[in-house]
Amino acid sequence: MICYAMNTSKIILLKRLLPLLLTLFLISTQVKAANEGYVIKFQVKGIKDTICLIATYYGNGTYVKDTLKVDDNGRFTFKAKADYPRGIYLAVINDKSYFEFIINNDRKFSMETDRQDLSGKMVITGSPENQIFYEYLKNNKSRYAEIQALQKLIVRGKTSKDSIRLINKKSEEINKDIIKYKLDLAEKYPTSFVAFFINAMREPEVPEIPVLPNGRKDSTFAYRYIKSHYWDGTDFTDDRLLRTPVFDNKLKKYFDNILYQNPDSIIKEFDILIEKARPNPEMFKYMVWFATYYSESSEIMGFDRVFVHIVDTYYITHQATWERPSVVENLIKKANRLRPLLIGEIAPNMIMIDTNNQPVSMHSIKSTFLIIFFWDPDCGHCEEEIPKLKDFYDKEKDTLGLKILAVCSDTSIVKWKSAIRKRKMDWINVDGPRTLTGDYHEQYDVSTTPVIYILNNRKEIIAKRLVSDQFQQFFKNYQRLGLH
Repeated sequence: MICYAMNTSKIILLKRLLPLLLTLFLISTQVKAANEGYVIKFQVKGIKDTICLIATYYGNGTYVKDTLKVDDNGRFTFKAKADYPRGIYLAVINDKSYFEFIINNDRKFSMETDRQDLSGKMVITGSPENQIFYEYLKNNKSRYAEIQALQKLIVRGKTSKDSIRLINKKSEEINKDIIKYKLDLAEKYPTSFVAFFINAMREPEVPEIPVLPNGRKDSTFAYRYIKSHYWDGTDFTDDRLLRTPVFDNKLKKYFDNILYQNPDSIIKEFDILIEKARPNPEMFKYMVWFATYYSESSEIMGFDRVFVHIVDTYYITHQATWERPSVVENLIKKANRLRPLLIGEIAPNMIMIDTNNQPVSMHSIKSTFLIIFFWDPDCGHCEEEIPKLKDFYDKEKDTLGLKILAVCSDTSIVKWKSAIRKRKMDWINVDGPRTLTGDYHEQYDVSTTPVIYILNNRKEIIAKRLVSDQFQQFFKNYQRLGLH
């Protein structure tokens, strides 16, 4: 009786433990599956005994991640750990021949195709995500081919306006169908990488423009709507964005075409987007890099203020921990060099010797506007610029209260004075190397010539690195805005 009672209790206990054991088994199975790495088998008919590269999109470029040996049957296998970065990858056969594939949730799958038509003859096994992706690619290819065929029907000078109108209308309808197909695909497979990709490149469609109380349509509504909804559906904490061919282009479009092109607007938006990306180290790193490169390479006057802000906010504060110390040091040095030369700052004083061997202080020159012209007698671009600058000066000097301080970079006094006489440079001429205030190359960030700065009567920098052809429009806008 005692033995029976003990067996019964064990059975009862086992029945109670079964649900828990089953749950633990399922969890362990899921964990094991999640920890399994990627095994992707490829076969490309028409290649053998060669090398294939595995590359990925990253920001504005593509980068090689692995090199795989192809056997005599065109087979090669890519293996990676479970935490391998997800995104769109490329199997590169040669410089002009490749096909794309997605690394995301599907861990073990195969892709077979023919070198003669890599995408068109693709057969995928074991990867629903890549099947969806190739459905998307094939639809895009066929529909855009229809548009190209329609556009070829337009022959300049021979196609009537009515025909062109019909062709363009049909092209627009196909474009709408393409967009609808993408949105339907994203809705049908909401957890797929394709849905993520489509939402990432999606741009806002402006609804009907509202009418103001005065009966007129709101002229700024479209801009405000696009700006406020441009990043809808974009998760800045998801670094899969970086391994697509669309994110970097969308960033550039936002900062080049959507935002007002003034430094304060650009700075504000960079700070907002960088903060959105901060929770993901890879996205944070990329956004800081993008802001740095964008502002440092910009040719828009005044955008060096954006660069200085980025360096001050993210590099001087030791937030760019991924960057080499030497790179950070150089960025900080450049920002410090540019800081006193930002638009609105008082220009650093220069005291140099003039043609009469007398010191001239730039800050002592009395004028409504002062143009500082850094030049060299042997500079071909200076040779082209001087006549234009002289023509503008002769016409506008009295109207604008304008003076020119010409700083020569050549150490030869004879060559300097000869060039002044030859070019009839009836300005305030000083010899740059003979200075009492330090090296003007460092003071004014001058590495080539010509370089031009424009100052107001308070010696504040109001423009820089313009050419003479831009002066007329600049002064017109400056005075129109009442900036004196």
